Amino acid sequence: MKFWTFLVQPQIFFRGLYEYPTSLRWPLGIVLGAGWFRYIAFLIWIRNLPPILPTELFSAMSMKTGGHPYWIGVGLLGLLCWPLISWGIYGWLIQLLARCRGRAWQLAGWTYLPIAIVGLVMIGIAGIWPATGRVIPYTQVLALRPEETLINQYQTWLQIYGQILRGQAFMKILSGAILGASLWSLGLLYWGVKNIAPAKAVLTTSLLTIWVLIWRVL
Repeated sequence: MKFWTFLVQPQIFFRGLYEYPTSLRWPLGIVLGAGWFRYIAFLIWIRNLPPILPTELFSAMSMKTGGHPYWIGVGLLGLLCWPLISWGIYGWLIQLLARCRGRAWQLAGWTYLPIAIVGLVMIGIAGIWPATGRVIPYTQVLALRPEETLINQYQTWLQIYGQILRGQAFMKILSGAILGASLWSLGLLYWGVKNIAPAKAVLTTSLLTIWVLIWRVL
């Protein structure tokens, strides 16, 4: 099956896909790409600004706790695994509504492809259009609020960081692209379910549209 068929005739793509045994290899790669491409694009975009995880934070934590900040490592691991968690929940909801067993996670993975495409495009945009502005060094926050806990100091610094980034065109482009990709994904979901359980296609897509809207807001 050609990629062009997936883009312009998803109903034919899914009909052909379901003629083969269920395989999660491609869906897994798509899901990881959908999550990690956006992380990579963001890191490339802020390359001229202070790192989002300053070394001073690790140093301060090591001095205060007497060891390495393992919880940050656990948090980063969770961030890397988050696309898989999201995929698992999404597939489970499709299975719950459409009763299509392993096909649910296969379909869920393929519907992430528009998000992955957006992430890949944003990597290119970030490469030629880096973020601008001045973010105060994290050390200044440490000096101004020494009585605060490390978590509160870091959260304050992230709020300042976020204010610099939110007003820039890149973030608006990314938000609009993600919204468009989400709508595209819901269209793919409809055609995917329609080829498995036609009677449940509208209900499944409608309920998951509500879920996606709530997910985005939260």
